[in-house]
Amino acid sequence: MSSLSELFKEWNELNNKAGASMGQFDFSTIKEIRKEQSKLENLIFEELKKHASDEVLKILPEECGDMEMGYKTKGNIFYFVMLDPEFIESEETILLAITINLKNKVELIRNFEIKD
Repeated sequence: MSSLSELFKEWNELNNKAGASMGQFDFSTIKEIRKEQSKLENLIFEELKKHASDEVLKILPEECGDMEMGYKTKGNIFYFVMLDPEFIESEETILLAITINLKNKVELIRNFEIKD
């Protein structure tokens, strides 16, 4: 079993490769990279579920496939972003993020905003 540190690093390296392939319109390579990233995301998600509070577990989907993922290298924080279930019926798009860091600390961020 890989450590979170290794999983984060490997995911980020694949993300950088996908970005480079995107610039070259190399979609077959991107598809292969995304398949590998997806495996890593599932492993990170399983680790997150082991350390999540009951509050977080109640709102997590069964699988991470429908969420957007991100990684912040500063602070080593992996993000799983989803629509906030409390606002699904709302016309507004309200996001929440569930994060995990290298110390297995899981946090819930309500009204999450994606910043460039």
